[in-house]
Amino acid sequence: MKSAFVRTAGAAPGLMIVGACALAAGLPGSAFPSSAVTALIWLLGAAGALCLLLRRSIDLDDRARELAARLCLEQKARQVAEGTLADTQTVLTRVVRQQESVRDGERKRIARDIDDELGQVLVALRGEMSLLQVASAGIHPATHQKTGAMIGTLDLALRALRVLAGELRPLAAGERLGDAMARQLAEFTRLNGIAHQFEASAGDDERDADTDALLYRALQETLAQIARSARATRVGVQLSRSNARLSLCIEDDGDADGSCAGAVAALRERVAAAGGAVHAEALPGGGKRLAIVVSGVHGVVPG
Repeated sequence: MKSAFVRTAGAAPGLMIVGACALAAGLPGSAFPSSAVTALIWLLGAAGALCLLLRRSIDLDDRARELAARLCLEQKARQVAEGTLADTQTVLTRVVRQQESVRDGERKRIARDIDDELGQVLVALRGEMSLLQVASAGIHPATHQKTGAMIGTLDLALRALRVLAGELRPLAAGERLGDAMARQLAEFTRLNGIAHQFEASAGDDERDADTDALLYRALQETLAQIARSARATRVGVQLSRSNARLSLCIEDDGDADGSCAGAVAALRERVAAAGGAVHAEALPGGGKRLAIVVSGVHGVVPG
């Protein structure tokens, strides 16, 4: 019906002009003044222009309705895509949680085996080597010297064993994140001789076990990389928590040669699955900065 009306409105100006011409031709020159004919033609032309404007307005209205319908379809498609993305994020987060749970359980078992079995065996072996060293003193100098060197090697092995056990130790159940990080940093300084500075402003009323475990594991891995390859003399750690986010910043004055890029990439994937981000950069005066930010108190979706 609307299209028929549009066609009628479009044909109306031509019909009006044709009718005016026929009317002017059918009347004698004295019966209808030329000024009146001109005025009539102008009126009919104005009416035709109005009809054209009306048709244009109707066309624009139809176009607007078509665009609105297309926009509605696109909005619905976007909502579906966002819902699918949210579901994928949830599934990915649960998979990451399961993987981290399995890894933490395996790390805990390995750390327990190291402390209970391998550590005790090495300590007993060192005791026997010490007795052998004492017994060979003054009797066999070469054996005494060799035994001392072996004891030094065992001391290095025990030190490496303690470092490895510390890296594998998970966050204890119920332990505050700030206290656990302070303990880890103190052990790191004692074993590696690298000074540290720790600042924490994390409220205990906003704790989330999954996010705390993620950041604690990130601190352990970063400290291990610094101890192995950075040749640093100082480490600074800052932990802050607010209603909107939980952030961890780790700085050191060691080499920024990119040797731990793989570890940072793996950490970035795990943090991204928890709804956070990782930013690593080299400091102008030397050293590196690693910043981890997890948005929201409960950054990991419950399983």
